Amino acid sequence: MDKRTEFNETLKEALKAKDQVTVSTVRLILAALKDRDIVERGKGHAEGVNDDEILSMLQSMIKQRKESSATYTDAGRPELAEREEQEISVIQRFMPAQLSREEMPYP
Repeated sequence: MDKRTEFNETLKEALKAKDQVTVSTVRLILAALKDRDIVERGKGHAEGVNDDEILSMLQSMIKQRKESSATYTDAGRPELAEREEQEISVIQRFMPAQLSREEMPYP
């Protein structure tokens, strides 16, 4: 399943489950993806961004949220930091699984 389909399926499931954090986070992902698609189409790439570029976009979304969470924590706003952490966990669902130490080919 490609990433776009995965995002839309997750959004449908979250809507049915009334999972507001997942709904809002996936909508943010889809909006960012749409913006990048528009830029790519303007450059002559009719298909928009590919899965590698989508993963790069997700990585930067995670990085932004980690920075925001740290800022909120430093400012004494744990509820906002918690929201950022929840969004990070939703975005990470779409990232490939990382290898454990045991699975790595070299020690």
